[in-house]
Formats: sequence, structure tokens, C-alpha cells
Amino acid sequence: MNRISYLFTRLVVELFRLMPFWLLYRLSNGLAFLLYRVVGYRRQVVWDNLRRSFPEKTDAELAPIAREFYRNLTDVMLETMKSYTLSIPEIKRRCPVLNVELVNQYLDRGQSIILSGSHYGNWEYTGITMPPQFHGTAVTAFKAISNPLMDAYVNHTRERTGMVMVSMDQMFTAMRQREREGQRSVYILLADQSPSSRKSAHWVEFLGQDTASLPGMDVLARKFNFPVLYYEVRRLRRGFYEVEFSEICTNPAEAGETNITRAYARHLENIIRRQPEPWLWSHKRWKMTR
Repeated sequence: MNRISYLFTRLVVELFRLMPFWLLYRLSNGLAFLLYRVVGYRRQVVWDNLRRSFPEKTDAELAPIAREFYRNLTDVMLETMKSYTLSIPEIKRRCPVLNVELVNQYLDRGQSIILSGSHYGNWEYTGITMPPQFHGTAVTAFKAISNPLMDAYVNHTRERTGMVMVSMDQMFTAMRQREREGQRSVYILLADQSPSSRKSAHWVEFLGQDTASLPGMDVLARKFNFPVLYYEVRRLRRGFYEVEFSEICTNPAEAGETNITRAYARHLENIIRRQPEPWLWSHKRWKMTR
């Protein structure tokens, strides 16, 4: 079954190679309507999350956000399939990096950093556009796909421009080894998902709610004294994005426990409040209570 699933995916990817973008977005429109209006894919989760995050808004005000979220979701899904065969120059054209010098100033001093991100906009494009511009190696934590053939294929496509993929449970070991060898690295961590353990979670206020957050970024930054930066994927128009970096914590050695997690949460909240539609509202972000 794993092989059949893998071969079917490769067939679909080849079909997307031939598909022009105007047709891709028409397909995305239909898929978004199907998921939202017909299938109701996680519709209750999306609406619960929106109502909890924006209690000041009426359902009439939230409805356009929900509709646009589904269109953004299907856009990213289909853009990702298309990106597996899209040329690297074309992906860079569609997702340029603005101020990479903010990252490189640390790397040029021999300082590795943690680059935090979120499931916002098209996070797959950035794995292609960012690594070649860093003065060091980009290392990204990933969660393995249950199908090993698919896992190998997806990671291979992500590594086309120099990204090094490391499983989440091996990230600490990889950091320690690379630092011992003196390798300047950018460790990319997506930190906007729910933790698996209530005991180890960092509890912060996020979108007006008591929120269990992943502790890894905070713990690793303070352990290795890695400055933490954030990369925002800003959606300009359909199919086009830009990446901009900003600093979250420049001196982790002096940060208290959970301070970096709180700073990340505030930063992401500001981005979401400014443009809520591109965030992954279908994730059960508040399933865990204190």
C-alpha cells in the first residue's frame, strides 16, 4: 500500500507539472468550496478557533475570514504539489527574501541561530528560497510521514537548494554535533503547534487565550545560547509571497524560562491580527487545557 500511495502521488505531481497556474487556482477555488461547504472539513474547529480568537467580531464578520482561510489552505496544498516540479528560479520569483542580511550578520560572526516560523502563508516555498542566501547551512526539523517512500521523496524535494532535514527527536543531537564541529547553522523550527505533553508545555497567552506551547525552541535557544529570529511569510497576492526576518531574542543566555516562547507568541499574534486568513485555523490549537 505504501508503494501504491507513493506511485499515485508521483503521478499527481507529474500532472501538476503540466498544469498552468490559472487552472491550478480554478481547481483550488472548487476544492475550497468542496471542503468548506460540502465536506465541512474541520469547519467546526475553524469556527471555534475564530470565535475564541476574535470574540469582538460577529459571525458575519468572521465568515469572510473563514472562507478566505479555506481558499488559502487549498492554494498552499496545490502550490506545494506544483512546487515539486517547479523550477527554483520561478519559486524564488514567487517568494523573494527581503532582508537576509539580518540573519547573515550573526552567521558572519560565527554565531548559529534559531529561525522560528509558523504555519502561515506558504511555508514550503521558503524552504527553497531561503537556504541559498544564508552564509551557513539551513537545518530544519521535520515530523516523519508514516509512509517511508513518501517521507524520503518529500524531504528530497525540500533539500534541493541545500536544506538539511533532521527529524524532530534528533534535533538536539544534531545541534550539539554541528556546534562541536564549528558549523555555522540556521536551525528552522515551526513553533505554532500544540505540544504532546501537558507537563512540559510552556503556557502563554496567545490570541487572548491560555495556550499550551511547544517548549523546544525556548529550551534549545537558552541551552546553546542561539539568538532567535522570526521569518514572516507575507502573502502579497495569490501565488506570490515575500519573506521578512525580525529578531525575537538576541541574548537567550539572559532570558528566563518561557520568555522566548512568550515573545514568539506575541510576535505571531500581531501578524495574525493584521492578516488572519493565511494562518492554519484548522489545527486544534487549544485542545489542551492547563
